[in-house]
Amino acid sequence: QLTRPDYTGPIMAAQVIDGNPVPLPAEMPVSWDGFEDFFHIEVTKAGVTVAEIDVDFCPNSYDRQRVSDDGPLTPTYPEACFANPFTKGMVWGIDGDWGTSTVGYYGTYADLKNGAHKVTTSISEDYAELFDVAEDARSVTTDINVTTMKDPCHHGCGAPKAGYPAAVKNKAVPIMDNPAPSILPDLEALPAWGISVQNKKNGKSFVTFGATVWTSGAADMVVEGFRRPNAAIMDGFQYFHNGAGDVIGKSQVGTLEYDQRDGHNHWHFLQFAGYSLLTAEDATTGIRSTKEAFCLAPTDAIDLSLDGAAMNPQLGLSTACGSQNSRWIREILPLGWGDTYFQGLPGQSFNITNLPNGTYWIEVEANPGGHLHEQTDANNVELREIQLSGKYGKRKVVVPPWNGIDTD
Repeated sequence: QLTRPDYTGPIMAAQVIDGNPVPLPAEMPVSWDGFEDFFHIEVTKAGVTVAEIDVDFCPNSYDRQRVSDDGPLTPTYPEACFANPFTKGMVWGIDGDWGTSTVGYYGTYADLKNGAHKVTTSISEDYAELFDVAEDARSVTTDINVTTMKDPCHHGCGAPKAGYPAAVKNKAVPIMDNPAPSILPDLEALPAWGISVQNKKNGKSFVTFGATVWTSGAADMVVEGFRRPNAAIMDGFQYFHNGAGDVIGKSQVGTLEYDQRDGHNHWHFLQFAGYSLLTAEDATTGIRSTKEAFCLAPTDAIDLSLDGAAMNPQLGLSTACGSQNSRWIREILPLGWGDTYFQGLPGQSFNITNLPNGTYWIEVEANPGGHLHEQTDANNVELREIQLSGKYGKRKVVVPPWNGIDTD
């Protein structure tokens, strides 16, 4: 389990033993990406070492395999170790009777000649001792035969796309206009990141950026849409659940519209987030991004140390953004997870062509209209300072670190 109580402090790692976190040694090289230099791989040919590679290890690999049917039916833990520079808490793990790739889905590489080789993969000694790995389980040797192929991707090299589980039909539930905070999510905005400038051939310049809004609080953010007769619009309802996961109430919170543009072709919720470029930290007006419609989905794990956070959200109640013929959809942002959008298109990005050089702030605002029910709106706005410079058509941007976190 990895946590940081705030964004200025270090990452703290602990091994969870019988439900109790036991801190790992402070000198253990752990980052959000995984355990550093966890494996050592040695490749030999005819007894001669021809390659050696040190490999970091993410236990939450995409490529997980069931070892026997004694373990859980599906994996418990997320499919990645890290996704967002502002992650606060993460859980790594391998279920009993499950295995995970030592080198991740895409593997690692060595420049080898054709012929027979032996590949020995070993757990580094410090990790083997720390996790009490049996001596005979610390390394494994595999015989391989290297052959040059003309078309290595003949059967396809891409990762398969994850599917969506079938939607569960909702029963009629009562209207709940003032739900208790104890059953509510809390949307939080994170600072903009991945910030850059696009200088177009026509002389125009745009600031592009990524923005994340995530769910903290006590529950998932669940919105369902029901289509109006003969219209490409749905009425949106936020649903509330008790501790057992049963639906206990709903409230109308806005609308969803169908986006038929290339690359979209799904239903968008209109009340989730808003973005602006401000001329001062306390400014109330500025350049407004036209991005106003969203298909909610858990793209980034932000804090999986929260009680009730979903380790593997695609396995349960899940986002389904629908098709043009959909009569109903459900969109969800689970507790502990964020939804990141990158604004790279004109209108969604900020046109800075005629803005003078200087300091500006990108504002990310969650729930801008206040339609969604959440525990508090005190954390709905986050600002990120940027500094613009350069000549017309050749603009530049400098992004100072935020609380010591350098994302750009």
